[in-house]
Amino acid sequence: MNETLARHRHVLTGLRPEPLGSYLAGLGLIRLLGEQADSAATSAWTPAGLVIETSVADLPQWLTSEYVPTPVLSPWNGGSGFGEKDKEPKRRITELLSHPSPRLQPMRDAIAVAERVSADRRRHGWDKGRVVQEFRNRCPERLLPWIDATVVLAGDKPEFPPLLGTGGNDGRLDFSTNFHECLIGLLDVTANGQARSLACARDLLDSAQSQRLSDTAVGQFDPALAGGQGSSPFGAASSLVNPWEYVLLVEGALLFASGTARRHQHDAGRAARPFTVTFSPDGTVSGAVAEQSRGEVWVPLWSCACTLSEIRQLFGEARASWRGRPAQRAVEFYAATRTLGVASGIGEFVRYGLQQRNGLAFVAVPLDHVQVHSDPAVVLAAQIEDWVSWVRSPDASSAIGCALRKFEQAHLDYVRDGGPLRLRDMLAALTALEMAVGRSGRARDKTPVWTPRRAGPFLVEFLKMEQQPAELRLAVGLASCASRSGSTPVRTMRQLLLPVDPGEAPYARARWRDSPVVPGFGLRPLQDVLADVLAWRSRTASDEHSSTTPERGAPDRFQGVPTFRSGIRVPAGDLHAYAFGELDEAALDQWLRACLALSWRGVPCRWPAVSAAWLLPTLGLLHPLAEGLGDDGEPDSPKLAMGPDWAVRLAAGQVTSVHVDAVRRLRQAGWDAVPPPRVAGVDGACLAAALVPRCRGAFRLMQAHFAVRIRAELDEDGAAEVAGVADEESNPLELAQELS
Repeated sequence: MNETLARHRHVLTGLRPEPLGSYLAGLGLIRLLGEQADSAATSAWTPAGLVIETSVADLPQWLTSEYVPTPVLSPWNGGSGFGEKDKEPKRRITELLSHPSPRLQPMRDAIAVAERVSADRRRHGWDKGRVVQEFRNRCPERLLPWIDATVVLAGDKPEFPPLLGTGGNDGRLDFSTNFHECLIGLLDVTANGQARSLACARDLLDSAQSQRLSDTAVGQFDPALAGGQGSSPFGAASSLVNPWEYVLLVEGALLFASGTARRHQHDAGRAARPFTVTFSPDGTVSGAVAEQSRGEVWVPLWSCACTLSEIRQLFGEARASWRGRPAQRAVEFYAATRTLGVASGIGEFVRYGLQQRNGLAFVAVPLDHVQVHSDPAVVLAAQIEDWVSWVRSPDASSAIGCALRKFEQAHLDYVRDGGPLRLRDMLAALTALEMAVGRSGRARDKTPVWTPRRAGPFLVEFLKMEQQPAELRLAVGLASCASRSGSTPVRTMRQLLLPVDPGEAPYARARWRDSPVVPGFGLRPLQDVLADVLAWRSRTASDEHSSTTPERGAPDRFQGVPTFRSGIRVPAGDLHAYAFGELDEAALDQWLRACLALSWRGVPCRWPAVSAAWLLPTLGLLHPLAEGLGDDGEPDSPKLAMGPDWAVRLAAGQVTSVHVDAVRRLRQAGWDAVPPPRVAGVDGACLAAALVPRCRGAFRLMQAHFAVRIRAELDEDGAAEVAGVADEESNPLELAQELS
C-alpha cells in the first residue's frame, strides 16, 4: 500500500522554457502522465528545469514501454500521406498500419477514417475547409485535440493557429508525418530498438546526449537544430532532433487546442488561439517592422505545483485580458501581465515570435521573458488607446505611419517597463502623432481631435522621480498656460502650438485648423517658437478685459502687457537657468510634448523654490512686470506690465533697450533698478521664452537682487530727495551690477 502511494520527484533538466520545442515537450509529458498514468501528478517550472511529482518511478522507462500515442493525422494537407503523390508519407502510414505494437491501435483506427475522408475529397472535390469539417465530424474523439490545435473552423474559411503552422504544416513540411516517422523508430519492438528508445528518453529528460540525434526536420520549434542554409560554416546543415522531443512537443502542442472563440465573443481567427497575439516588432532587439511573422505565442510558466486538470483549465481559459477584452496585440498582453489580467498561478511568460527566417522557413524566436507583477499606473495607457485606434488606417500617409510606429513602440515600452520617463515618452509620441494627423487634410476628416486627459494622475507618476528635473517644471508651466476671456473660449498652450482650435462653446470638443496659431513647434528652436508665443500674447492680452485673478477674484487692470494669467508657476531659478541655456533642450522638448497631451485646468501644483547658479538682471526685472507690478500706495491703480513691443524687440536682440525701458517703468512704480549689464551675453529670444510661463518668486528675487524701494527723505533744508537703502554695503543694486 505504501509503495502504491509513494511519490517521486523528478527534476528534468532537459525540459526548459527555451527553446519552444523543449517547452512543448514538457507540456506533452505532463499531459500524457496525467491522462495515462497518474492523474494526481503535479508539475512546476523552476530554474533547474521542469519538476514533476508522480507515482511513476522511472519516466523514461514509462515512455518507452507504456506510452500510448495520440492519433495525429492531417488528411487536408498535401504530404500528409493521404495525397496521390505522397510516396514517403504513405510508406510511413503503411508501417503504422502493419506495426505489431498494440499501443498504435488508436492511430490505426484514425487512419481508416482519414482514408475514407480522403477518398470522398477526391470524389467530390472538397476544399481544405470542407475536408477538415468532414474529418472532424467522423474521426475518433481522441483525434479532436490535434484538429482543434491546428485548425479553427469559423466563418467562411478555416483559420490556422500559428503554433502549428498553417494547419499542421510549415510549407512542405508536414508535422504529422514527421511524428509518424519518430514513432516508428521509438516503438521498435526489437531489443536494440527498445534500448535506443530508452536511451533517447533519458538523454532528453536529463539533458544528456549518449545517442545520436535523428536526421528529422524539427521545423520551427528549435531554431538551433533546424538546419538549412547558413546554419553551418560549410553552408547548409541537416536538421537534427531527439525523436522523443519531437513526439512529446507534438503531444504538448495539443494543450493549445482552440475553443474560446464563442466564450470571448471575439474574432475566431484570433481569440480562439490560446495565448496567441498578432506580431509586434516592438520590445525586442531582433524585431523588424517589415518582418514576416505568423504571430506571437506567449507560453505560461507556473512555479507552484499544478495538476493536469488545473493546467487544462489554465489553457482552456487562456486568460489574458486588458480593459475587459482578451489581449490581441503584444502591448495588450504586456498590459494584462501588469494589471492582474492573467491567471493568478502564472508567474512568468516567455514571449515567442514565429518569424520567417532562413529563406521561407519560420522559426520560433524567443523575444522576451515577462514577469507577472502589478503596476497600477499602467492603466493610464488605457486613456489614450481609443483615440489612437482612429488613426490606424491602411491608407494613412507615410508621415502618420512613421509617427504611429513611434507611438506604438513608446506605448509598449511604457506598458512593459513603466516609470515616469516611459510615460513621458508615450505622451510625447501621442502629441507627435496628433501633429502628424493635423498636417493631413484627409486624416483630419476621419479623425476627431484628441481630448486631453486630466493631468493630475499623470503628474502623480511624474513626481515619483527621485529628482524632478527643471525641464519637467518648465514644461508643466508652459503647457498649463491659457488665455482667459469672458466672451471667447479659453485658448490653451496646446491650442497655440498644435493645429487645433477650442470649441465654440465652453467644454465643447476642439476642432482641427489648417495650421497652428503659432507655427514652427517641432520644426524651429523652441525658444524662437516661445518668443513668438509671447509676441502673440502681447497682441491679444487686451482681449482679457473681463478676466479676474484666480487668487483674489477681483478685476485686473494693466498698464502694459502681462504674460498669461492662468498657469502653474515655474520657480524663478528654473527660468533663469533656461535663459542662460543650462537646460537640456531635447529633454525640455520631450517633456513639453508630453504635457501638451494633458489638460491642466484646475490641476493644483506648487513647486518648491529653486536656487540658480546665475541670475540675469534683465530677466529679474522683466518677470515682475510680466506678472503685473502694482503700487502699494494706490492699490486701485492699474498694474504696470511689459511694453507691447518688448517681445518683438527681445526676439530681435534689443536686450539692452528693453532693459532700459524696464528700469523706467519700475521707477514709475517706486523702484530703483540696476542698469543694463555692461556685456550682453544672453540671447533675447531665450529671455522672451522665459517670460512666457508664470514665475514663482519673481518679486522677491527682484527685491533681493535687482531693485530697491525708492523713499522720500527730508534733508537739513527740508527739501525732499530720493534715496536708496541706508546701508550701502548691502545694497543689492551694487551687487547686481558687479554680477553683470
